[in-house]
Amino acid sequence: MNLKLLSYLIITASLLSCGDDTRDLDLNFKLTYEGEPLVMLDEYTFPSGELIKFTRFSFYISNLSSSLGSMSTEIKDVDLINLTASHSNLASAQEGLTYQIKDIKEESGQSIDLLLGVDAELNKSIPSNFTGNHPLANSGEYWIAWDSYIFFKIEGIVDLDGDGITETNVALHIGSDQASREVSVPLTSNDNIDLIIDVNEIFQNETSIFNIVDNPQIHSLSQIDQANFLMDNFSKQLNL
Repeated sequence: MNLKLLSYLIITASLLSCGDDTRDLDLNFKLTYEGEPLVMLDEYTFPSGELIKFTRFSFYISNLSSSLGSMSTEIKDVDLINLTASHSNLASAQEGLTYQIKDIKEESGQSIDLLLGVDAELNKSIPSNFTGNHPLANSGEYWIAWDSYIFFKIEGIVDLDGDGITETNVALHIGSDQASREVSVPLTSNDNIDLIIDVNEIFQNETSIFNIVDNPQIHSLSQIDQANFLMDNFSKQLNL
């Protein structure tokens, strides 16, 4: 074989192999409360002083992609992240839930982008459109009154009368297209990224505290302002 041709083929193969380098990435979702691991059914103090226990924390992500500038590669169209079981005791809460993304192409300056919630086009569907273990097949994750999937759930029990006993059910179920939020996670050389969600910070911002007394449950479009308040704060927890 011609020496120049051989050299060309070797260089070309090397460049192609470098361009095809991939890696696996672990996103480690960890719930905390005031900086300490959050454990389901443990007692915590709500920002306005009420005693509260949590029993569920889950949310949808969609349009999961690897992005570099204006170029984007889809990884997953939609998925449901349920952190309830992974935070059932202290040991598992310290570990969190690992969501693995496989075979990401290695490029500098890239990020993982996602929508917190269900993409508007997918949100037009209903659970009966899907079968098996598809993330959108579960009717318990759909809200008929809103024509929407439930993007985000926080459930628990709160003490509203101050007697030290948690007696009122908390069901903060958030949906509708306007409640979705974009999230971007810059990538580094680290293959493990901790996404710390301080639930205490979801209930408050610099000027306001969520009114748990008047809104222990969100089940109506008339509460969209309260829903947006929680989603704004939640998305800030994930935007690194």
